[in-house]
Amino acid sequence: MANSYLAGALVRVATYTGPVANPTGGFINSSGVPADPSVVTLVYRTSETGTPTEVVYPAAPIVKDGVGLYHADLDTTGSAEAVWSYEWQGTGVVQAVASGAFIVRSPLS
Repeated sequence: MANSYLAGALVRVATYTGPVANPTGGFINSSGVPADPSVVTLVYRTSETGTPTEVVYPAAPIVKDGVGLYHADLDTTGSAEAVWSYEWQGTGVVQAVASGAFIVRSPLS
């Protein structure tokens, strides 16, 4: 089941889990070592609009936390209740794709 957040929240999506000092995942080369792709792209969309938004690092909201480690804080302000889906894409020297989703809910007021 996907995590859920109230509309207006900043939702962090990342290529890894855990602390930067001891991460799990991230972009990893064929030797199993953390590595940076030549190009890092984040594509996200909401079920509300269905229109994808594509961002290429170093453009905001993508932040590099370390070698192979990236995150973005997605702003859900103004979102109606919707499922947001996202996909991290690495191309070039490290080729990988990872995807996920979360739910945005309206406040109960």
